[in-house]
Amino acid sequence: MLRLLICSDLRKNLLLSLRNGATTLADLRDVTGASSTAAIHALRELERERLTLQDDKRNYLLTSSGKVVALHLESFVKTVDVITQFGTFWLGHDLSGIPDDFLKNIGFLQDSVLLTSTPTDVFNAFSTFVTLLEKAKVIKGVLPVFTPGLLDIFADLAALDIPIELVVTREVLDTVLELVDRSALKNVLKPNLKLFVIEQNPKTVFTVTDYFFILGLFRFDGSYDYSNELLSYSVEGIQWGRGLFDHYMRASKEIQF
Repeated sequence: MLRLLICSDLRKNLLLSLRNGATTLADLRDVTGASSTAAIHALRELERERLTLQDDKRNYLLTSSGKVVALHLESFVKTVDVITQFGTFWLGHDLSGIPDDFLKNIGFLQDSVLLTSTPTDVFNAFSTFVTLLEKAKVIKGVLPVFTPGLLDIFADLAALDIPIELVVTREVLDTVLELVDRSALKNVLKPNLKLFVIEQNPKTVFTVTDYFFILGLFRFDGSYDYSNELLSYSVEGIQWGRGLFDHYMRASKEIQF
């Protein structure tokens, strides 16, 4: 069945096109760009696998099994697209910080763009991130690396009544405490900026806001790659990012001074 669907763009597209209900052959032909002969042949192959059928009006629709397969096929197609689009990004980085449940839904990041450094702008990814933050209304982030000046940026945004929640590692927290007086940090954290500490290293750096999600990863040697970050403005991408943040939030504790 997998070979039947994956090895034919027409069969795959027909199955996905039928997710919205009964459809005429003419509409299927328009959507897929196939001839009537090719579409009918492909539909008969799907029917033999009990994935599609025809009703009494000769419209085509999915069987109960077909609906389940179509849902998984859509997810699989999105996953393959994400892996193909950003193959170098995934292959060159450690994904152990992303739980399996989120890797299964990595297709949610389909409508993303890869921010990369250039010879004339080695900080392109970071500078783009900072620019995007200025328009955010809600900010949630996981930061297992310390970036000089970033805490000041978050503090300035919090002063503008932007609610911010940041999950940091113990190592990052200790570095912050070395550079900032505790009493000063206590003032910074009120009332809109909340800091949480997590004992494990998430091995991923990301921020999710009301309108974008940005993801960075570590290299296999343990160093963080500041040069490449994945950016998504899509509803699915933001949803994926919020879920990942909640995952790490549950494993952290709020810092009280």
